[in-house]
Amino acid sequence: MLNTDYLELLNFGARRGGFALSHPLTLNIKPGTVLGVVGPNGVGKSSLLSAVAHTRIARYGSALYGRRTLSQMTSRQRAKIISMLTQDLRAPDELLVKDLVAVGARAGGAENVDEQVASALEMVGAIDLADRAYGTLSGGWRQLVQIARVIAQDTPIVILDEPTAALDLRHQRSVEQLLRRLGNEGKIVICALHDLSMALNACTKILLLDREGRSHAGAPHDVLNPELVHQAYGVQTSVHTTSRGRRFITTEDCEDAKCAGVCDAATVREHTSLGV
Repeated sequence: MLNTDYLELLNFGARRGGFALSHPLTLNIKPGTVLGVVGPNGVGKSSLLSAVAHTRIARYGSALYGRRTLSQMTSRQRAKIISMLTQDLRAPDELLVKDLVAVGARAGGAENVDEQVASALEMVGAIDLADRAYGTLSGGWRQLVQIARVIAQDTPIVILDEPTAALDLRHQRSVEQLLRRLGNEGKIVICALHDLSMALNACTKILLLDREGRSHAGAPHDVLNPELVHQAYGVQTSVHTTSRGRRFITTEDCEDAKCAGVCDAATVREHTSLGV
C-alpha cells in the first residue's frame, strides 16, 4: 500500500553539550521526497540525521510521523519506521554478508527474511557476496552491504549518511539511481551528501546548512544556486548541463574542486564517458 504519512520536523534540531547545532528547522517532508542535506564540514549534517533517527544524540523540538511523535515510540516501533546508514561501517569480521543484511530485515519485521535479504543485495549489486565474511570485503563493498541492510529493513523513512563516501564512480552512479528508485517507491529518503552535483541530479529537495547555523530548503535548482553555495562554502560556482541533460556544479575560483563537493571538468568527462 502506498505510504501517505508525512515526516514533520517542528522547531527541530540536534544539540551537543547543551548547544544547538543549527537554527531550528520546521519542515514537512512528504512520501516520495529525496531530501539531500548538504553543507560544509562541521555544520551538523550527520548530527541532524542522527537526531531525526532518534539515535543517541540529543535533540530539541518535535519530529512526528503520521502525526505520531517519534520520541514517544519504543525503539522497536521506530525500527519499523526509520532505517539508517551511519558512517560507522563496523560489524564482526566473521559475520556473513547475508546475516548482516538479515539484521535489517528482522528489525523491520520482515515475514520472509531470506527473500528480503536477496532482494536488497540484488539492488546494490552484491548478491554474489551473500556467503562472504564481512571482514573480507573492501571498504566500498562494506558500504554497499550496509546500504543493503538498510534497504532490507523496508521502512517508510530511509536515512543515509554519506552513502557514496567509499564508492568508485560507477557505484556512486548506482547509488544515485537507488535514491531515485526509493523515492519513486514512496519512501522518504534523507541523505547527507558532499557531492553537490549528485544532490542536484538525485534529490527532489535540498536542505543547505551553513556555518552560521542558517538553513535553506527548497528545490535543488533554487537552493544550489551560485549565491547560496558561495555563502555556504566560500567558493564561486556555476552549473553546466551535458548533452544528455545531466547537470554539474563546478568551481570557478578554487584550485581543489573537492573543497566544495563539486566536480571539475575531468569528472564531467568521466561521467559522460560512462553514459551518465
